[in-house]
Amino acid sequence: MMSSTHEQVSNMSVPSFTYSPLPPKSYTRMIRLLPDEDESALIKCELLNYNLSQPGEEHLYEALSYVWGSPIRSRSIILGGYMLPVTESLYTALLHLRSKQLERILWIDAMSINQNDDSEKSKQIPLMRTIYAQARRVVVWLGEAHDHGERALETIACLGRKKVSEPVQGRVRVECEKLLQRDWFRRIWVLQEVGVAQYISIMCGPVQINGQMFCEGLDNLKPSSALMARISPISFLIKGAPFRSRDGHLSVPTLSIGELVSMYRNHNATKQHDKVYALLGLSSDSNSTALVPDYGLPWHEVFKQVTEHVFPKCSVGLCYGSETAVIKNKGWILGYIHSISDSLRNSQQTFKVVLNQTCQKLGYYDKWEAEWSVQASGELLQEGDIICLLEGLSQPSILRLCAEYYTVVTPVVKPKKQAQNIEDDVIIGKSCSDHGLCDILFSWKVSQSEDKLDLQSLSSLIEFAPNHYKENHEAERNLNHTTSVMVDAAMQTLKLRVPGKRALDNVLSKGRVKGVDTTFLFSQSNVEVSKDLVTAIETALWQNHEFPYAWEKVLAVAVRNTRPCGFVITSILLQRLQEMLPISEEVVKAAAANYRQGYEIMQLFLEHRGNKLPVSDEVVKTAAVNYK
Repeated sequence: MMSSTHEQVSNMSVPSFTYSPLPPKSYTRMIRLLPDEDESALIKCELLNYNLSQPGEEHLYEALSYVWGSPIRSRSIILGGYMLPVTESLYTALLHLRSKQLERILWIDAMSINQNDDSEKSKQIPLMRTIYAQARRVVVWLGEAHDHGERALETIACLGRKKVSEPVQGRVRVECEKLLQRDWFRRIWVLQEVGVAQYISIMCGPVQINGQMFCEGLDNLKPSSALMARISPISFLIKGAPFRSRDGHLSVPTLSIGELVSMYRNHNATKQHDKVYALLGLSSDSNSTALVPDYGLPWHEVFKQVTEHVFPKCSVGLCYGSETAVIKNKGWILGYIHSISDSLRNSQQTFKVVLNQTCQKLGYYDKWEAEWSVQASGELLQEGDIICLLEGLSQPSILRLCAEYYTVVTPVVKPKKQAQNIEDDVIIGKSCSDHGLCDILFSWKVSQSEDKLDLQSLSSLIEFAPNHYKENHEAERNLNHTTSVMVDAAMQTLKLRVPGKRALDNVLSKGRVKGVDTTFLFSQSNVEVSKDLVTAIETALWQNHEFPYAWEKVLAVAVRNTRPCGFVITSILLQRLQEMLPISEEVVKAAAANYRQGYEIMQLFLEHRGNKLPVSDEVVKTAAVNYK
């Protein structure tokens, strides 16, 4: 039937459709889908210019949210008496949307915007938030009824009405979960389309249900945790529809573009620019001049502008065409995530943090609760992720340690304040001193697909970052910093005993990048991390004796290490534990025998212990032999 209608259009020798320029400012195009009682008849539409800002106008149009699918325009429709090629996906959607009796007014991106005119696209994209917010209804088209999709949608509707008494199992559950894996749930533009809508319908084939019923059905279906992590950010947006108004007053964006890009980087975009532009309608900072849509700009320029907007006071490097930026900034490590809730509450991932001495000295330790939450997304948190306040930001970020650099999990996390500090108007970062401030090298990805990036590729990418790896001592300093973070995390999580073990295992892990030997970067900079140091830390942590004595063996290994990380660990232990750290004559002798770091370590010992240091004749003889 479909092929015959396509042939009908071709055989009619209808001239091709050509777009006329739109009037300026707030005009867009609407599609008038004409009715036909014959389901096999040609699809006929008309186009009309529409003023979105007409005062007192009640907007009666509907907006379509769907997946383009194959870019090949294999079908044809009649638009204003002319032939317009369309994709298979849009053609089938129009067939199911067409009424037998009444015309339907629709906004459809592929038809309402001239897709061959980048200038028009750049002007229309800022209007899309208004278009979907003002629409009488947003229709979500999941596709045709293959794989029993229509039956699955009906099942979800029954679950939403609570008409299914038994848990959904077997074939029916498989059908439902297969429906939830359709491409629409991974398309990046749908986020804005349902994120500002005031009324939503979900369609699969001939079946159509209310968006709220769909979400309630999902809650009762209880999909697998992996699938729920994928669809939870979208169901969260659909649930908010009844609380929004036509003018958008009840849907004021609260998330920054940086949060949105990180949250939804596992969503697909046909054009790289849309990894940013598709999220502007949901962003609280979309009015920034750095975020004005411009498809004429190369992708690497767009990505760099956005990165510099998200991470001010930083230097940025990236490869042309890449979706990973390498960034250098300054910041403070404030603590670590030590446990994460297995379930999602209101699409939020809840986790507990352990805060360190830097956080305490900067004045935030007593202001924040131990349990925080963040909007769930495809990139779920892990135990051992790091709470870091980057210079130039007013809220902490969550980073993940990976060899001698970090990756960004989310650029912004809002700490939960203690009850007595709820009204506290302190802006984080204003009162920060130089205490604990350090250089931090990290990467930020806007595509989940680049999880397979190995360290060899990252090393070549780093060459584009400004002067990050020009000298070996720079790499050594980065490694010493991450070693410091590793030890700091160990000391904090040790206090938690068993609850902190999983977090610590993640931080100490040498294989944070799957399938890659992380010694590659270390060898590149002539720096080696002593395996016996890592082993000593891991072993000492879980012994059943008092906290300071758990570090005595670590100190004994650190003072023998001839690389800078041994000195770093010794310094951290002395600073944190002070007089509580046991220093035996054997340890002092081992330090004196260290032919590279011994002099500096002995200076540390004398600075912290002075005449209390156990210095015997053997220690003096060893030092004399070593330093002559």
